[in-house]
Parts: sequence; structure tokens; C-alpha cells
Amino acid sequence: MARLVIAVSGTPGTGKSIFARALAKKLNAQMIDLNALIRRKKIYRLDVDGTKIADLQKMRREFVRTIRASRGPVVVEGLLAHLLPKRYLTHVIILRTKPKVLERRLRTRKYSKVKIRDNVESEALSIILWESVQAHGMGKVYEIDMTKLRSDAAVKLFSDALDGKVSLRPGKVDWLEEVF
Repeated sequence: MARLVIAVSGTPGTGKSIFARALAKKLNAQMIDLNALIRRKKIYRLDVDGTKIADLQKMRREFVRTIRASRGPVVVEGLLAHLLPKRYLTHVIILRTKPKVLERRLRTRKYSKVKIRDNVESEALSIILWESVQAHGMGKVYEIDMTKLRSDAAVKLFSDALDGKVSLRPGKVDWLEEVF
């Protein structure tokens, strides 16, 4: 099998960081925090609200440099991880969470009402999932509902999917009726 380079993405609050750390530990893989990379390399601009907007081209170039300089398996985590170059990723995992649960988590994080609404709607519409499928194809994208799963159980589920024991094919999770 080729070297594993696994992207973990999803709406804020779905459990990306905890899951990615657990997966990296299980695989004895290098962990790349994409948001930290963007901050450290200063590859962003600030919008009128002070929100950091990543320069996607520079982010992709920096990721490629990082991957080329590394050896062994890699897990890269972040909201934009699914937008990394197709040829460098072996798997893309999209974490999902029921919108009502997601809303509570984001409220706890002190997100503004507008950001909460935007993220809940994005989750309900499966925006990140379908951006991932469009960019990487159905065969490379895995969807995991994290609403009731702990990270270790989700890592086991992904491992089982790699072994062909379960399917995590995109499109099984549907939150539309819950929100709209």
C-alpha cells in the first residue's frame, strides 16, 4: 500500500482535532494541524470582521513542501484539509455531527449567532462532504457521523472501513429535514 496521507475535515465542532490526534496515534503518523500551519506561515489575510481568510494556493504549496519533506504516514487536520491537492492525499475523512448538537457545541465555544447559523446550515447541506467528493471522488472520501461516537470508536470504524469490513461511503448522513 502507498504511504498514507489522510485528510480529516468537517464543519467546526464535529471533533476533527480529537479524532485526528487519535488516528495519528493509532497509525504512528505525523500530525499536521493545518490551521496552525496557516498561522505559523502567515498565509492568510484578515477580512472586515477580523476573521482570518487563508490563501488557498499558498496553503496548498506549503502543504506540498511539508509532505515532500516528511516520511511515513501523515494525518492532516483542519477545516480546509479537504481542499488540499488530490494527488497527495490517499483518504479524506469528513466528520459529521447532528446540527442541534453542533449548535450547542458552537454556542459553548462562544461563536456568534451568525457563525453558528452559517455552520449549522453548512452541516445540514453537507457542503464540506460534497466539496470533498467533487475534489477527490467518491472512492477516496469517507463520512463518519460523530454525533454519538467517541474518537476511539470512530478511529476503529475508519480502520474497519480500510479493511473492507464496513462502508463509510459518502451520502449516508442526511440532516436536511432536521434544519429546514
